[in-house]
Amino acid sequence: MNGGAPKLRMSGICKAFPGIRALDDVSFESRAGEIVGLVGVNGAGKSTLMNILGGVTQPDKGKIFIDEDEVAIHSPKEAAHHGVSFIHQEPQFFASQTVAENIFISHLFTHPRFPFIVDKKAANREARRHLETLGSDIEPKSKVGSLSVGERQIVEIARALAVGSQIVILDEPTSSLSFKEKETLFNVVNSLKREGKAIIYITHFLDEVLELCDTFVVLRNGQLHGQGAIREVTKEDIVRMIIGRNVAVESVARREVKGDVALKVEKVRSPQFSRDLSFVLRRGEILGLWGLMGSGRTELVRAIVGLDPIEGGSLFLAVDGSLVAIPPHRLLSHCGYITENRHADGLFLTQPVWRNITATALGRYASKVLRFLNVGKELEASTAHIESLRIATGQGPHSRAETLSGGNQQKVIFAKWLNRQPTILLLDEPTRGVDVGAKMEISGLIRTLARGGASILLISSEVEEMVSLSDRVLVLRGGEIAGTVEGADINNAMLMRLALGEEGLNA
Repeated sequence: MNGGAPKLRMSGICKAFPGIRALDDVSFESRAGEIVGLVGVNGAGKSTLMNILGGVTQPDKGKIFIDEDEVAIHSPKEAAHHGVSFIHQEPQFFASQTVAENIFISHLFTHPRFPFIVDKKAANREARRHLETLGSDIEPKSKVGSLSVGERQIVEIARALAVGSQIVILDEPTSSLSFKEKETLFNVVNSLKREGKAIIYITHFLDEVLELCDTFVVLRNGQLHGQGAIREVTKEDIVRMIIGRNVAVESVARREVKGDVALKVEKVRSPQFSRDLSFVLRRGEILGLWGLMGSGRTELVRAIVGLDPIEGGSLFLAVDGSLVAIPPHRLLSHCGYITENRHADGLFLTQPVWRNITATALGRYASKVLRFLNVGKELEASTAHIESLRIATGQGPHSRAETLSGGNQQKVIFAKWLNRQPTILLLDEPTRGVDVGAKMEISGLIRTLARGGASILLISSEVEEMVSLSDRVLVLRGGEIAGTVEGADINNAMLMRLALGEEGLNA
């Protein structure tokens, strides 16, 4: 560690939200010219702590010191005034503007003689200087919308340099990057370190922490559970701090699924994966797909249904007892796919519930000659699903989807795909953002569907949900399958060890 006073000190930070204590008396320091790795599982409090530093959230208690002076940060603008820049996981940019304009968006260069005119030549020159400092050859005149995710992150970092930020927060910066972009980002972060910036690096990937960071801070359940110099700990030490010594290892009763193969994925290759991926899904099986943020869970599903490009590999679907090769874009016509964001791509929010439910099987309600839709049949089918799934609607099938609670909206999405009568269901975060009661109902529905012979590929960021529902679990780490867990081995500790790269860690 560098000597001298810390550039940043957060002391006794507390924050509570309804029903949860997000941060409980958390303190840590960050020094100039050092990279601090901030680690912990989902919900540990990492983002909340950094949102407080970035002025997005206000603490209930605690103090922030920058250069030994106590400061109050009530907004992102005040954070920027105090030299704090927050590089979010999803880069924030103006796609139609140039790189230079994005870098200097808060203080555009104006012409020395005509202050109402932007001096683009000066902006391009200064933007190139900041980019070269970071070792980047991005062209300042390029439109940001044409850049890759990794390049957009570098533009954001250059913006932080341009405004003179001394404290730079990077939130899961590699979760959407290719491996080449990751290497470039590491070079950029090391450039910031050489510039004397205090860098806080939030990540789930311990290999990155060990390779890049000088110190580490571990949060668990909103509390500080470890900090120190990277050189003084092993990866195993940090894992123990993250998962704790009292991790539940109990396993629920398991079904042994011996059904025929319903779907076979063979050597699928994509820029998002570090190696080819293969697996099988059996009839009547709940196959869990689990990993920490950025592990490639959603990317794998999007690749096999043809929503993201793949560079190679094969898919085989069970048809009349035989496995038949199909192209990825054909799989979606044979399965149901519940995406992770129901508002963005799961529902027609302004449309009535009945239109949402019948949307995936309109051909069933069309006349044979002129293909007119039989609205009566649509209403009859949707009403049956509303009753069987106990969907609470104010005006029955005529209620607009946007007026329903989160849990009932999720049930409508289930009804939409069940109405197609698929034999395979791909469920990406099926209980995200729903209350406990709705979560229990949806979990029960998933089990019932599997017992009825449906083959289910389940993605969930909640390890407890994965443990309670899955018959078998594929654990992803860094774009590859780190291991397969079955039977009594499906427990919190085992899944976390595989996700963090500690297969042999003893409890």
